[in-house]
Order: sequence, then structure tokens, then C-alpha cells
Amino acid sequence: MMNKLTDRSGMALIIVLTMSMFLLVIAVSYIRGNAQSRPINERHFERAQADFLGQGVVQFAAMKFKKRPAEFYYAYRAMRAGLGDAALRAYLNDDTTLNNEFVDQEGQRYEYFTQMQLITNKLYETDGIRIQVTVNQLSDTGTIVLTRVQEHVIEAKRRPL
Repeated sequence: MMNKLTDRSGMALIIVLTMSMFLLVIAVSYIRGNAQSRPINERHFERAQADFLGQGVVQFAAMKFKKRPAEFYYAYRAMRAGLGDAALRAYLNDDTTLNNEFVDQEGQRYEYFTQMQLITNKLYETDGIRIQVTVNQLSDTGTIVLTRVQEHVIEAKRRPL
């Protein structure tokens, strides 16, 4: 009777050790996977933050065009007529809401640039204004770490002069 009892207790010890080893392997793989996914999640946050900044600047540019379209048309047509792009650069670059730098609460630096282009469709007599905002995340040394581009097109019906 004593011999049967020791055989069963030895088997229980093997089962407990096997289950413990199995749980240890699962725990180690979970910890390793979690540690590897954390930097990826941080990059997603930085991308999302750059995207939201770009979308906000696109909305500013669209609002500026909708409130004062004549300034953009004048500057763009002057450039197309060969008079240089000084008026278009002044329209875009002199506005610090469209081209500037931004530092978030974590100390990350972002710079953003806005470009606008007139797209005409003679067949349907419509104009489109393409707004493109490029957002660069900068490192402490000033090198570009991340670049995101946001684009929006405003369509407008052409009115006769």
C-alpha cells in the first residue's frame, strides 16, 4: 500500500512541474510581446498627433481661402503669368498659422508647411484648390524623424466675371 502512494505522489509532482513550466512559458512570451509592442504604440501616437496637427492646419488654410479667395486667385494667377511666385509665397509663408513650428507637452518638436494649388476643370467649369500640409517631427538635433502629409481639395463652381 505504501508503494502505490509514493508512485502517485511522484506523478503529481511531474504534473505540477509541467504545468508550472507551461505557465512560465506563457508569462514570458506575454511579457516579451508586450515589451516589443510598446515602442510601436508610441510611434502610432506620434503619427496620430502629426496627422491631427496637419488636419488642423488644412482646416485653417481652407478657412483662409473661403474667407479671402481673391488673394489666393491673384497670387496664383500672377505666378502662372510668369510674374514670379512672391505673391503666392507671401500669401502662404507670411501666415504663421500655415507655416510654423509646434512643441507639444512632451517636448516633441514639429514643423509644418502648407502648399496650395489651383486645379481647373474647363469641361465642368469648376475650380479645385488643393491644400497640402507636410508635418515633420524633429529630433533634438533637428533631423526629421517622422513625416506625415495631409491633403484636402476644395471644389468651387466658377462664376463668370
